[in-house]
Parts: sequence; C-alpha cells; structure tokens
Amino acid sequence: MRAVGRWLGERWITIGSPLTVLVLWEWASATGLLRAVFFPRPSTIAGHLRDLAMDGTLWGHAATTLVRIGWSFSLAAILGVAIGLAMGLWRRLREGLDPVFAVIYPIPSVLFLPLVSFLVPPGEIALVVTTAVTSFFLIAFTTTHGVRQIDRLVVEAARHYGARGWRLFAAVLLPGALPFIFTGLRLGLGFALIVVVAVEIVSASRGLGALLWLSWQVLKVEDMYATFFVIALLGALLSYGLAALRARLLPWVPDAGDR
Repeated sequence: MRAVGRWLGERWITIGSPLTVLVLWEWASATGLLRAVFFPRPSTIAGHLRDLAMDGTLWGHAATTLVRIGWSFSLAAILGVAIGLAMGLWRRLREGLDPVFAVIYPIPSVLFLPLVSFLVPPGEIALVVTTAVTSFFLIAFTTTHGVRQIDRLVVEAARHYGARGWRLFAAVLLPGALPFIFTGLRLGLGFALIVVVAVEIVSASRGLGALLWLSWQVLKVEDMYATFFVIALLGALLSYGLAALRARLLPWVPDAGDR
C-alpha cells in the first residue's frame, strides 16, 4: 500500500488532469453548457462503451486495428533501424537518401494508399504498408541522429583497442544509439496508431477507424465518443508500455520526463 501511495503521489498531476477534464465535461453536459446531443455525458458514454464491449463489437474492431499496428510497426521498425544505422555509418549513403527523405516525409501517409495499391496487392497489405511509411521515416531519422551523436573520441578509442567491424558496431555504435532508437520507436508507434485509424476511415470496413466513421455517419454520437476513448486509451498504453520497456532495457539513461 505504501508503494501504491508513493506512486500516486508522484503522478497525481498525470492522473488528475484527465479526471478533471472528465468531471468538467460531465458538469457542462448536465447543466446544458454543452449540448448533450453532441457532447453526451462521460457517464453515458461509459454505458455505451460497456455495451459495445459486451456484444463483442468493440473487441473485434480493436483486434483488427491492433493486428494492423503490429504488422506496420514491425515493418517500419526493422527497415527504419537498419537504414538509419546505415545512414549514420556511411556518409555517402546519407547524402544520397537525405534529399529523397526530405521530399517524401512531409506527404501525409494516407495519401500513399493509391500508389501503394499499385505496387502491392490491395487490401490488408496495402493498408499495412501505407501505415508504416511515416513511422519508418521517424525511426530512420532518429536512428541516424543517434549514430552521428556518438563521440568520435569514443569510437577512435575503441578502434585503438582493437574494435573493428562487427565488434565496434556491437560494443560502441549500437549501445550509443539505443536511446535515440527507442525514442524513434516510441514516436513511430504513436504515429502508426494515428495513420492506421486514418486509413481505416478511408478504406476499411473493420477496425476502430471504420467503427468511428460509421458511428458518425449514422449519428450514434455515444458510440463515436466511446471509440474515441478506446483509441486514446490504446495510444496511451502503447506509448507508456514502450517507455517502460525502454526503462527496463536502458536503466542508465534518464527519461526526458525525469529531467
């Protein structure tokens, strides 16, 4: 109990701020300050969320979205880390890819869906590849920066003591870049959720994005807000989960929020 109390004491702002928003929303909707037809009470939304969970609708759409996020994030992470490391190590490769990245990265990922559908079979594969685009660039950028920020004196000292090739990479370069790689992974995972919901709204009949869009089209406002809540909760769990994994694997690196 003491440990729980200490944990709550350290994070009372993190926990209290969303609760305050919900309480104010409940009050504003109940008093008519907000129109209940468009902004129903959170307590009412909670009831609809329970109904969606009980009849299985919510779980089916959430599972579809999670599978898509898993595949797209895995694709983005593998390619992003590999290419980011290569760009950090080899200047010529970095100089060649930087202009390409600068042109493609600002384009919203969902706009790539028609083009991707020309290159791969339309359907789930095209959706996963489209979702992975933005996450790939974020992971590649941060990984490249992670390699480049390593002190050259450390690298030269390692070479002086005989570290070459794979030994230099495994003992110096990769550990030095890991904090930045995890930052890129956390950003990439968050954007994977954002983009997959957007793509589901545009082109899917299953998934949280599709459920959100359908609820809006038929004016099931409570179901729409319930889906919003699930998407927000899912984003928080994914982000904080990856942050917890980073803290466990890299305990010597302070988190940005601790400074």
